Parts: sequence; structure tokens; C-alpha cells
Amino acid sequence: MITKKEFTEQVEKLLRGGKSDVMGAILKVCEKHLLEPESAKRLISPTLKEKLEAEAKGLNMVNRGHNAQGSLTGFYTE
Repeated sequence: MITKKEFTEQVEKLLRGGKSDVMGAILKVCEKHLLEPESAKRLISPTLKEKLEAEAKGLNMVNRGHNAQGSLTGFYTE
């Protein structure tokens, strides 16, 4: 089983290579370790969460307005 630290290091390594975005890097690490993407939720560090949320906001995938009822951060706390 992969630890949170190892998972983060592998994702960061892919990001430094510049060949992938945050979500793509997370999915590649999941695939490499035969993890379901849904189970990676517990392995994502706060730093990766911030990067993932910034990426999602940049792609208009997360509503962060005053009337927003949910957020990416809320997904991780459930």
C-alpha cells in the first residue's frame, strides 16, 4: 500500500516533469498502483488539494461564488 507521502512525491514528480496537470498526475499514480481514483481521496495532501482546487477553478469546474453550496474542499472532508 502506498503512503500519503509517497503518493504526493510521485504526483509532484510528474508535475515537475511538466507532462501532466494535477488531475492527470493523480490519475497516473492511481493507475500505477492499481488504485481506484475514489480511494485516492485519503492520499491527497493539503498541498495537492490546493493545487487541484486552483486547477479546477481555472477550468471553471468549481463554483466559488457567494451562493456556492459546495466546494472541492468539502468533498475531502466527507
